[in-house]
Amino acid sequence: MWAKSIILSLLVASPGAALAESADPPGELRFASIADLPSTTLAVQLLSAAYDDLGIDVTAREVPSRRALMMASIGQLDGDLFRIAEVADRYPNLIRVPYPLLEGKLHAVSKFPDNRLLAGKGDWRPRVAVRRGVLIAEQTADDLNMIPVHADSYQQMQAMLDWGRVDLALVSSIEGISPLQNERWDHLYILPEPVTRFTLYHYLHRRHARLVDPLAEALEQLDRSGEKAGIADRLQKTFNVADTRSEKDSARE
Repeated sequence: MWAKSIILSLLVASPGAALAESADPPGELRFASIADLPSTTLAVQLLSAAYDDLGIDVTAREVPSRRALMMASIGQLDGDLFRIAEVADRYPNLIRVPYPLLEGKLHAVSKFPDNRLLAGKGDWRPRVAVRRGVLIAEQTADDLNMIPVHADSYQQMQAMLDWGRVDLALVSSIEGISPLQNERWDHLYILPEPVTRFTLYHYLHRRHARLVDPLAEALEQLDRSGEKAGIADRLQKTFNVADTRSEKDSARE
């Protein structure tokens, strides 16, 4: 899958297919979003504030995670809202804005308070629910030699645990905001230490390369001024993770 993505990206990057970079700054940039993720809401608010400093409006539309990445790579979108750092190596048309957008942790959740589930027993490999398109969860499941079982929503992941279809679920907490704050997870056990920590970066299509450094400066100023923390704090207090539709397409970390 990655090979196919890289080949398509390289084809689009060729001189004949490349989109010319305009000398004028864009008035609006379009990115993809996922409706039921608090991290997406936080990212949109942060980027809206940062781009506002550059005189640029931001709009977001719902697009499945994998499709969003490809649309950003071929220039149908202006970039990708956020991804892990490794995406820059796999998609040459996308430029990583160097200042980190969000910091996150990946938590393992189980019906039983047993850390040994992470390691498995003998030849047994635990089945783990991962949100479709959440690259850090998919990558971590692979690194830990788990059997990933993909879900289209966090509600579906929670149901998989209750029904015994999986042994664990990998759920993100980003800037202290997580689907685990929803009371439907209260009867489950969050293992005490995160499985891994990760950083999410904003990505721009290469035709907007001139915006990368100014945007990095704007994001850093949001952080230093305390505005980023204020946005995250307000969202954490007011955001109520909505019930997700079982067929809703994939998440973006």
